[in-house]
Amino acid sequence: MSKFATGVAIISTLAPDGAPHGMTANALTSVSLEPPLLLVCIAHNRNTYGYVRVQQRFGVNFLSQGQAAIARYFAREPKERLGDVAVPWQVSGAASPRLDGALAFMDCRVVAMHDHGDHAIVVAEVDDVSVGGGVPLLYYERQLFAMDNGVPSPGL
Repeated sequence: MSKFATGVAIISTLAPDGAPHGMTANALTSVSLEPPLLLVCIAHNRNTYGYVRVQQRFGVNFLSQGQAAIARYFAREPKERLGDVAVPWQVSGAASPRLDGALAFMDCRVVAMHDHGDHAIVVAEVDDVSVGGGVPLLYYERQLFAMDNGVPSPGL
């Protein structure tokens, strides 16, 4: 799978104490346009799995190339998230936490969860979408890439 280039997203939800929680993901895809459905895979051993199961909703924050530090931060286990990474969350009402500066954000409601192997396949309906601007952050062969004049450049 490392030979499949993807974008990078942060799956966001709320922890039991109401604080924003995130997980870096690249295993997500569109399922349907009508209704708008997407699929994300979450490992059973991630806190995100339990939070999404309880909350029954999550956000998808598509990262821009300037957010590589955020991608690396949320790829770690929560106890290993050390450092001075600024995570500018917006949290309002029942909506999922949203990252400032993301290329796009989707607020999603879970419609099905299927446990297979060590992951859950989560199917969700998109309740709200907002689109920003910028250049996407890419992931390929376990490295993050930015686009430099249309050419992927590693080393973020």
